[in-house]
Amino acid sequence: MTNASEKYAMNGARIDSLLLSARGRTVVVVGDLMLDEWMIGHASRISPEAPVPVVRLTQRQTAPGGAANVVMNLLSLGARVRICGIIGDDEAGDDLALELGQAGADVSGLVRDPSRPTTLKTRVVAERQQMVRIDRESDEPFSAEILGVLREKLDVAWDGAAALCVSDYDKGFATSGALQEAIADAHERGLRITGGPKPLNLSCFANTDFLSLNQKEAAEAAGIKLDTTEAVECAGEGLLAQTGASGLSITRGSLGVSLFATGKSPRHIPAHAVEVFDVAGAGDTFLAAVTTALAGDSDALTAAMLGNLAAAASVRHVGVVAISPEDVRRVAEEKV
Repeated sequence: MTNASEKYAMNGARIDSLLLSARGRTVVVVGDLMLDEWMIGHASRISPEAPVPVVRLTQRQTAPGGAANVVMNLLSLGARVRICGIIGDDEAGDDLALELGQAGADVSGLVRDPSRPTTLKTRVVAERQQMVRIDRESDEPFSAEILGVLREKLDVAWDGAAALCVSDYDKGFATSGALQEAIADAHERGLRITGGPKPLNLSCFANTDFLSLNQKEAAEAAGIKLDTTEAVECAGEGLLAQTGASGLSITRGSLGVSLFATGKSPRHIPAHAVEVFDVAGAGDTFLAAVTTALAGDSDALTAAMLGNLAAAASVRHVGVVAISPEDVRRVAEEKV
């Protein structure tokens, strides 16, 4: 008798074939772009000004975050990426554009808005402990002028693209009107459309091919507790109908991934047994792997299986990292 893990297993050869089909396909990524920053140092004394540690800075590290982390994972898995989004005309924007460009992304679709900062999340770390996080961002609506420039960038970005991937962090892009226009344009051109929506913005993601939410997000969007498989199925089928998406997944951590597709029974893909070091960025990795597979003409189940493997590879790393095909293959070939 075949168990669930064997039923949804992928070997290295199948992963290679999947990624080969997707290699070089162009994905247009839109959404909320961020820069993650770590200020790292040592804390050996308490400030005389207030009862807080004094951190002596020794190094600074940065990495693309939010939608930009999805870009990094897509590139690492072999896709070509054109990124269209809004950043500030500031040092964080310079760093973000530089890192994305150096990784191989086409950054000609980035729009600089001098009226707002690039979303920047700064973590102060001492003795391997995060002391505080400082967020610099704006919740002001984008101006009509900036959105007009973004639309012009998107018009150029569609050429030769296979998929549109939307990464929503509720920083203003989803509710700006640009998202719905991008989805409509992608539909018109026959692109596969994937998205990682935040619950409050779910209505902006109508008629996509594949949406991915984690269990907390799905519970909030459905308005019910997801404490049983039956509740998960109720929520998933309801959200699928609500959005009109062709496929929708709920990632459930150690319980794996629940997949819902139009006209099909729910499928529950078991998690891979790996040692978890850090879950940060796992959702981005899942979305990137699903998008890569769909860009290569895979079906939703195969895409979700690849995403499940990629997310398992992601949580084995400390911090936000871009997962490689070798990372995915390594997880698949380990005994569960």
